[in-house]
Amino acid sequence: LKGISEGEALLQKILEPYKGKLVLLDVWGTWCGPCKEALSHSTEEYARLAKYDIVYLYLANNSPRNSWENVIKEYNVSGDNVAHYNLPYEQQNAIERYLEVQHYPTYKLFDREGHLLDLTIDARNLNDLERIIKRLSGQ
Repeated sequence: LKGISEGEALLQKILEPYKGKLVLLDVWGTWCGPCKEALSHSTEEYARLAKYDIVYLYLANNSPRNSWENVIKEYNVSGDNVAHYNLPYEQQNAIERYLEVQHYPTYKLFDREGHLLDLTIDARNLNDLERIIKRLSGQ
């Protein structure tokens, strides 16, 4: 990602390895109480949505490395289909401007071709999230 400063280009580069899968993006911060509350339910979310072949992509906002690593470990936000980024401020800010992030956590869903879907997503509401993903998966 070195040398990339434009939000859309950065995001596309990050999403590239996940073509062919739905990607649920979570923009969060270690300083954000609602973000950590949501992360505390990650294992339940992963188990419930396992059959849909989703990649969970986490972008940390303004989070010191130690805090970031500790929160990931504390809430067991890990797995083969989980990716974490703690980008430099300028890159994170560029992506957030591109995605029009207004609050934390912010969730975005990308289709199997890497296109941002124009949907209101909130991973904290697992019933709604599963309904949307089920529909996108044709199940």
